Amino acid sequence: MKNYKYCPMCGTSLEWDHVDGRRRLACGECGWIDYRNPLPVIACLVSNRKGELLLIKRGIAPCKGAWALPGGFMEMDETPQEAGQRELREETGLEGMAGRLVGLHTQESPRYGSVLVSGIEFTVKNENIVTGDDAADAKFMPPKDFPDIPFASHRKLIEEFLK
Repeated sequence: MKNYKYCPMCGTSLEWDHVDGRRRLACGECGWIDYRNPLPVIACLVSNRKGELLLIKRGIAPCKGAWALPGGFMEMDETPQEAGQRELREETGLEGMAGRLVGLHTQESPRYGSVLVSGIEFTVKNENIVTGDDAADAKFMPPKDFPDIPFASHRKLIEEFLK
């Protein structure tokens, strides 16, 4: 993620300063501080009656063609549960009911900087998958047949979910 050069509030050149115990870009004119916060991401953990877990084959970068949990970025007007329901519907066509929080993990993204991945369990009424949006494929898989999953946060969430 690139650093700002100019203050987005007043246009003054930013300078490095120590703020709240960290080195941050700050504006000496208006006092704006470039706090770098992680972007919220939701990962959906959906299992069926056979104990299989729903995975999607990513249709876009990063890791296009790799398998991962369904999910994506939370929008400004959504709760984490609503974001998960939307992403699950967009990527798999499945309607899900949000359940427990499985875990929270931070991960670095070359494109977006730090992301905070919230793993939420979802239950679905049927398994009639219709891929769309960012998914090239989606299916329920038994844990013994899981492919390599490139996102460390997803691997950790799956491990926590299967405990």
